[in-house]
Amino acid sequence: MNDQPNIPNEQDDFTAAGLSAESAGQQPAQPAAPAPARKGPLWKYILTVLVTMLLTGTLTIGIGLAVLKAADAGAVKSISDGRLSLSFVNDADTQKALNKLQTVYQAVDQQFYKDLTDSEMIEAMTRGLVDELGNRYTMYLTAEENQQIEESMSGNYTGIGAFVALNQEGLVEITEVIAGSPAEEAGLQIGDLFVSVDGTDVTAMKDISSVAALVRGEEGSTVDLVLYRPSLSGNIDIKATRKKITTASVSHKMLTDKIGYVQIREFSENVSKNFMAAMEDLKSQGAENIVFDLRNDTGGMANEVISMLDYLLPEGVIASLEGRSDGKPFKEVWESKASMGVPETMRYAILINGMSASASELFSGCLRDHGKAYLIGEQSFGKGSGTITLPLDDGSAINLTNFQYYLPGGDCIEGTGLAPQLAVSLPEEAQGISLNRLTLEQDTQLSAAVDYLKSLEQ
Repeated sequence: MNDQPNIPNEQDDFTAAGLSAESAGQQPAQPAAPAPARKGPLWKYILTVLVTMLLTGTLTIGIGLAVLKAADAGAVKSISDGRLSLSFVNDADTQKALNKLQTVYQAVDQQFYKDLTDSEMIEAMTRGLVDELGNRYTMYLTAEENQQIEESMSGNYTGIGAFVALNQEGLVEITEVIAGSPAEEAGLQIGDLFVSVDGTDVTAMKDISSVAALVRGEEGSTVDLVLYRPSLSGNIDIKATRKKITTASVSHKMLTDKIGYVQIREFSENVSKNFMAAMEDLKSQGAENIVFDLRNDTGGMANEVISMLDYLLPEGVIASLEGRSDGKPFKEVWESKASMGVPETMRYAILINGMSASASELFSGCLRDHGKAYLIGEQSFGKGSGTITLPLDDGSAINLTNFQYYLPGGDCIEGTGLAPQLAVSLPEEAQGISLNRLTLEQDTQLSAAVDYLKSLEQ
């Protein structure tokens, strides 16, 4: 391990599973064998489809024109309010950029129709610095949005009960509907795209937390939704009544006498405990091989997926990381510590699709590269980077993309994803139906997984 970053106050942040209108948590369960504790801030990183990158400087009180005037002298341009400082390299490009900032600042300060306070100006600059870095996973979170994320990861919140993710086109798409939820009762379907919430157009919103803030509300209140339904090539109007949602991130069952099934909806808090409990139950029922269903699972917490891979693998490399921290590059290797809780002979068929991302891709790709798993379904999303969340004093936060990871075979799947070893698509009549409501005949991907694992029994 070299160049381990030292990032203070990092916290587990979101979900690729969905910060959405909602994300789900799980009921606690005790694993048969506890996973080894991880040390160091790297294990707090989050691998998710909906994350971000760093604010490289801190704009503080007194920035205004004083900042720019102070930048005129010296080999290093700097500005300080006595507590925090900004420093800039003194070259022509930097001077040009600072002059441009000065012009824009003056224009907004003197010509904007609303007289903004200094704090409002600085807040807008802070948000803009983070949100305009050109990284789709980079965002600034208000205190409200940050709090909603924390609640979602705990599994207790008030909303409509739909998992969502930001799709490749930058639109908020429903990836799963929770059984018995207001979303199901109102007729929402997988693949529906959010157009507006209570009259507010959300198609231009590029972070799910903003949409979530509109969808969620007090228990018993209603929310009016307009969604685009691809199967109808048009919009539909939906009214849903919010209620408290508590869901499980892991479900499991036996498919045959020797084949078990585990669906992982997101890698949220405590999912590894629930996962290991499910695996122990399936083993006790005679499962020799397992189907892991990671379709529409957009990711979650790195420490959770690492614990799960520890349980499934003998000692070996899980992933290699390359990133930056404290202004310096770092490299790190994540390894399984041989706390294997399954037979060496156990094999897996893993179901993936275009919304399987980040931690899901690490889980799937790692098991594939170790020769334990066969990937079935459709090309995955392509999120091969990890993030941390840095909380700020006022409750807001910065999500920051901090590294890219490489699978044991050496691949970085950022922007490309995982190609299934067996490509199978769901039939048209199965589109839009929740996975847990599909029959085996409708679910051609699951049927293919069962056929593959049966072939290993011969």
